[in-house]
Amino acid sequence: MKALLRIALSVLCFLLIFVCLVGCALNQNYIQTKDASDSEITGNYTVFLFGANHYEDIATAAMLVPTEGKYNLDIYAPEWAYRIRKDVSGKDAVAIAKDFVRWNPSSMRSRTARIVAPDGGTIGYEIRPLYMPTTYGREDVMYINYFLKNGNKVEVHIHLYPDVEQKIMTGGGRSDKGD
Repeated sequence: MKALLRIALSVLCFLLIFVCLVGCALNQNYIQTKDASDSEITGNYTVFLFGANHYEDIATAAMLVPTEGKYNLDIYAPEWAYRIRKDVSGKDAVAIAKDFVRWNPSSMRSRTARIVAPDGGTIGYEIRPLYMPTTYGREDVMYINYFLKNGNKVEVHIHLYPDVEQKIMTGGGRSDKGD
């Protein structure tokens, strides 16, 4: 009986692992980012400036997409939540993006990342602010997800981490009433 139970558990574990691996393999729409240097950013770009719409709006980021690139960015947000500057040189695009993401006085510096295409090429670049950890509990306050849709359209989702959002909503204090 114990041997039969072990076999059944082993088969169940194998199936669970298999389903997880197949699910991950089929989810090829998720795009990754990798650290990059500003010196990599050459050519002309369309610059997407997301956020900085009010004082507490710390979910601020810039995405730079080559003007003649094969991918189009679609920010999953209302049009008033971001601005677009077209045909900007790489050097100017970096300067505009860094000035934009560093608008908040709690911002210490910025981080540049390459948005990696499924074939290993470059879709574009992301520049985001890093904040003083004492202000929001962490340097990096948001997660940005990139999803490939319909071949060359990249959908961008930008959100604050839940603990950061909670800290802002509660004025930095604890959300529970207990000790």
